[in-house]
Amino acid sequence: MEQSQIEEIIPHRAPSLWIDRIEELEPGIRCVATKVVAPDHPAFAGHFPGRPVLPGVFLIEAVAQTAGVMLGSAVERELEATPLLAAVNRFKFLRPVGPGQELRIETRKLTEAGRLACVVGEVRVAGEKVAHGELSVASA
Repeated sequence: MEQSQIEEIIPHRAPSLWIDRIEELEPGIRCVATKVVAPDHPAFAGHFPGRPVLPGVFLIEAVAQTAGVMLGSAVERELEATPLLAAVNRFKFLRPVGPGQELRIETRKLTEAGRLACVVGEVRVAGEKVAHGELSVASA
């Protein structure tokens, strides 16, 4: 799935879109996305000079957006709802992410109650887990 198809499911647009493409999708169950972190992303200018590190909040956002595609792809278009990050339940950062690295973001739905879903997600770079955690996503 390319970016134009992603944009049909979630409302994010550049520069706030943290998914380049969807590699695998089981609507409402599981999703795998990728994102190449642009070396010239403005976050690197001040975080940190001389040793650029992608702020962890962007990894959380990438997981939330991947979850949004996963959940949103299972919704009838006439019943379409905007997926919103409701809570960061647990999230750990294991390794720093630098400029030019490719993120592999995987999400899986754990539970769902009404308009709220609990999702587990992980981010890998070159096969190594760099972050993982649980998020709650609400349909609004």
